Amino acid sequence: MTGMPRFRKIWSTVQVGVLAVAVVFCIVMLVIGQGKLDRVYAVAAVFFGLALIGHSTYLWLIARGDRSRS
Repeated sequence: MTGMPRFRKIWSTVQVGVLAVAVVFCIVMLVIGQGKLDRVYAVAAVFFGLALIGHSTYLWLIARGDRSRS
């Protein structure tokens, strides 16, 4: 155990799923083309993408730490 509460890992996993869906949604909306909202979707895709990278990295580091301890 990493000392981190189990719910934190579960919550981060849920956030990775939600952020992945949000990034895909924004990319699809950009490809479809929504006129005035293109900039909004582009900025949202960048911010959601950065958050997705952060949460994925956190989960990867936790998994790596758990492997090294066992």
